[in-house]
This record gives sequence, C-alpha cells and structure tokens, in this order.
Amino acid sequence: MTNASSIKKQIIAALSHPEAEDGLYFNNLIIVHEEEERPIVQGEEPDILGVLEELVRNGQLCSAGAGNERIFKLQECR
Repeated sequence: MTNASSIKKQIIAALSHPEAEDGLYFNNLIIVHEEEERPIVQGEEPDILGVLEELVRNGQLCSAGAGNERIFKLQECR
C-alpha cells in the first residue's frame, strides 16, 4: 500500500467518525486529544495536505474556510 493510499484511508476513517460529523480542522486530523476517540491521520503534513486536496478535487471531501480555519468533511458543504 502506498503512503498516499494509507493516508487516504486514515482521512476517510477520521472523517467518518461521529466526532467529525461537522468536519475537522487540519490540526484535528493530525492531533487527537486523550478524551477524543477518533483515529489519527499519520504522515508528513505536506503529504496529508496533498491527499486532502486530491480528495476535495475528486469530490470525495469538501472544505470550507481558508488557511488554519479550513474545515474538511465528507458531507456536502453548505
């Protein structure tokens, strides 16, 4: 399995978790606090960002906001 496909599966798993119902900021994808139960996305930040962009371009994810305030989610953006 390539690094990108592994990261893609991790992103989908994290965003499929009930805690991510309203989407997640990038930092919430790569940092999971002790009280949170969703899976973490592991990889180099540029690789994770690249996969997120690919998933948005392919219509598998949507994003709202910009920069550090950008939220990614599986549902259609409203």
